Amino acid sequence: MPPPETWLTNFHALITLGNVILLLCLLALYIKNYEQIKSKFALGLIAFVILLLVQAITSNPFIHLVWGFHRLSALGLLKLVSEWFEFAALAILLYISLKPE
Repeated sequence: MPPPETWLTNFHALITLGNVILLLCLLALYIKNYEQIKSKFALGLIAFVILLLVQAITSNPFIHLVWGFHRLSALGLLKLVSEWFEFAALAILLYISLKPE
């Protein structure tokens, strides 16, 4: 039987992959909006999404394994919960951004 950390690590990786996908969708949408309206607000959203994208990529447990960190910390479950809330927030942001007025 695999160690209990394995399912946490796999689930964490899946959630962070979902966050990366949502952020890439938001980035494409905001770049398209910026090209149309040249707004500073849209440019700020692009910068915001890029920073969140870097955070999502670097928080992926597979990246940690590549860098040599092989164990999930004792707070792994709490980290997973925070990633889940980030995923939900990004999904809501994408929904609101795609919704026609």
